[in-house]
Amino acid sequence: MGFFGMLFWIAVLWFVIRAARRSDRWVLVGPRGYWPGWYRRGRYDAPEVRRTAPRDNRDEYIDSLETRLSQLEERLDFTERLLAGRGEK
Repeated sequence: MGFFGMLFWIAVLWFVIRAARRSDRWVLVGPRGYWPGWYRRGRYDAPEVRRTAPRDNRDEYIDSLETRLSQLEERLDFTERLLAGRGEK
């Protein structure tokens, strides 16, 4: 067996080992501490889709934040006027 024959069998062995490691049989404990087949529904299940809040709820939240910001600006203006009046006396 020459160099290329040995190279061929090394490549075949590499592919076999790589396929075996990707197999679920070689994984004893998954990321959650259980055997991977225990908590997985199917091998190719789609990931869970994160649901976002409806647009109306987000708009209401943004409106409430704008209201709070305007109230804080009014308080800041009042405080600045109060402190400026104190310094004149």
